[in-house]
Amino acid sequence: MSTNLTKRVLKGDVRALASLMTLIDDDDPRARTVLKAVYPKTGRAHVIGVTGAAGTGKSSLIDRMTAEYRGRQKTVGILAVDPSSAFSNGALLGDRVRMRAHFADAGVFIRSFATRGAKGGVSASIRDAIHLLDAAGKDVIFVETIGVGQDELEIAGLADLVVVVLIPEMGDEVQGMKAGLAEIADILVVNKADLPGADVTVQQLKAIFSDFDILLTSAINHDGVRRLVDDIEKYRLKNLRNGDHHRKRLSLCREELLALLRQRLVIQLTQRIDDHLLDERVQRIAERRVDPYSEVEDLARRLGF
Repeated sequence: MSTNLTKRVLKGDVRALASLMTLIDDDDPRARTVLKAVYPKTGRAHVIGVTGAAGTGKSSLIDRMTAEYRGRQKTVGILAVDPSSAFSNGALLGDRVRMRAHFADAGVFIRSFATRGAKGGVSASIRDAIHLLDAAGKDVIFVETIGVGQDELEIAGLADLVVVVLIPEMGDEVQGMKAGLAEIADILVVNKADLPGADVTVQQLKAIFSDFDILLTSAINHDGVRRLVDDIEKYRLKNLRNGDHHRKRLSLCREELLALLRQRLVIQLTQRIDDHLLDERVQRIAERRVDPYSEVEDLARRLGF
């Protein structure tokens, strides 16, 4: 089965991709076998993170950028990270309410993933999904996350470039997010430019972020999207020429290696700790007879760390 799925993924087979995305989301070991096999064929796609507060029009903007890239004969993958259902752990929004215009397009693959409590609004499955779409030959991969701020820095560890989407009259709010935005954003976009206050917001942003590309778009009116894609491509080409792209890829690989290592260590550690012993220690912590920091230190010593 794994060999067949691998061959189909490398050919860009949509059904194989959909099946493997489900296996990834379910943490099925068969997905890891395919990922190992296809990994040498990855590293060619341009991964673009798109993040911003709820209501900024991220999905609509990605929809328009996808149409622009398709017009340039580029294939596109879209990975949308949605809030989890408290009951099923599934994605609440789902990919069927997004970007309907592209459903019949074989050159576009869309998939939603639930956060399942992952920090930074980024699902733990996203890295693997990026590799699959990359191996399947997608030229551009969009990763849309559910928010922006200090807790959403993970997107910078997944994407080659990050677009932060804002809306008019967010200038005062941005001041409070200045440090987080400066750390993750490569391009700032003020979407919904058809609303009042858009030009004022751009001027406020330019005063705060003098070194950033700051663009006005209106996804609903298709305004500014071509220029945004042009700027993304200029950024990519510039980074390829000056070596920043290679340095960024090294950083991304380091982030992934450490993330996988942490995941593996946590699994092994929890397997080595007896449930009864763990329950006893939890009870002691809950009763404030001991602090959790000392308990972790003691458990680590017992396990040889």
